[in-house]
Amino acid sequence: AVPAGYTLLNCASVDSRGISLPCNPAGTDVTVEGDMVYAGGNDVTSDIAVRRALNYGIDRNQMIEHVLAGFGRAAYSVGDGMPWSSEAMRVETDVAAAERLLDAAGWARGDDGMRARDGLPCAFDLYYAAGDSTRQALAYDFADQAGALGIAVEPKGASWDDIYLRQYADPVLWGWGSNSPVEDYQLYYTGGSCNFTGYSDAKTDELLDAALAATDMNESYRLWQQAQEDVGPDAEALW
Repeated sequence: AVPAGYTLLNCASVDSRGISLPCNPAGTDVTVEGDMVYAGGNDVTSDIAVRRALNYGIDRNQMIEHVLAGFGRAAYSVGDGMPWSSEAMRVETDVAAAERLLDAAGWARGDDGMRARDGLPCAFDLYYAAGDSTRQALAYDFADQAGALGIAVEPKGASWDDIYLRQYADPVLWGWGSNSPVEDYQLYYTGGSCNFTGYSDAKTDELLDAALAATDMNESYRLWQQAQEDVGPDAEALW
């Protein structure tokens, strides 16, 4: 119910919340600005089966109901609904498909229901900004759903100073929005300023460069969309 004297304004936006999933194994350090070295990579999320399983197995609408009282919409990319967004980024919740992906990749459930492979628990930390109660709640709901899949996720509230030290090695619950497709360039281009997953692919880089260089707007949209096909839930599943 809306308190007396107040009105509720519901606005559409591209402001989204998403979880980065590092795609390289642990020990893949990242050097920024020539001399700053950050720990990089994660031995669990570097398995594409885990990343795809999370994309399929997490019910985004359940998170919206539990955390946002229904005021939100499921997000599949940083530009949903914009002219440059691609349907390749969308995925319907399919827990059974997620389970099959994990089973086929050798992540077997133990007596406690949690998965492991070759002695490695299917587990990771999920960092969120400790001062943001919404991100905290989203992180814990995500952890609950991942646990049902047999993936043990430990939410960790921290300051941004601490999160930045782990941003290339551990999943982080990020949030932003931009009315520009350049956001995709920052996320997916090799060495991009927001490429927290460590993704690097020459074909994707070529498409992103071409999208930036395009002199026709519609042609640029097509190229942005093609680049997203390389990183969507049925491809690299990076977020």
